[in-house]
Amino acid sequence: MHAIWTGDSGFAGSIPNTLLKRALMACDNSGVADGSSLRHVLVVGGTLDQWKAMSVFEWSMYVATLRSSIEQVGAQWLTVYPYSGISIASDDGELMNKISESCNGTLINEKVILRGETSVVIDVRADGQQRFVRAVNGMSTEKITEKSLASAILDPASSEPDLVVIFGVPTQLPPSLVWELAYSELVYLNTPWPHCNSEDIELAINDFQRRDRRFGGVDS
Repeated sequence: MHAIWTGDSGFAGSIPNTLLKRALMACDNSGVADGSSLRHVLVVGGTLDQWKAMSVFEWSMYVATLRSSIEQVGAQWLTVYPYSGISIASDDGELMNKISESCNGTLINEKVILRGETSVVIDVRADGQQRFVRAVNGMSTEKITEKSLASAILDPASSEPDLVVIFGVPTQLPPSLVWELAYSELVYLNTPWPHCNSEDIELAINDFQRRDRRFGGVDS
């Protein structure tokens, strides 16, 4: 895993035209041919209290900004998690309804889903261990494998995250992340959430594309 710590950035700005297009890849990491290709981006930021305080309009703008940036590089999936927080079932349901209303999403299995060229998955579960348990409880009694468990946790995304963009300090990992870091590249952004713009995402993607991915391996 690599990680970088970037500088502050303001809010606003248009999508740059210099973002590189990357080829799409199969969903199985074992078949990866080009480590710089980007299929799935996971963005982590904000506490649940901050998520709840955002208006429908603010959610609409936030999701649109992230999605348009990811679409520029041809990624198939964008997943969004809160950084931390304590989940309360009634509050989580209200929050999911607000987010779904803001972006015309569909509620499926306690997630907000937006289908399109870049599909979006928004999961309000802020405890990674709870997300892990939810996935296991929803699986059949047949033998659980690494691949089937990953599919259950990340459903409906068709691949594990290639890039994880974290809005937070680089001295700790978000409690919302448990499974998703095994093969992912980490980029930390020193930008107050949710005030990210397309240039922040471009910086993270450009850094990702310069890396030599090892998929859990170590330098020889």
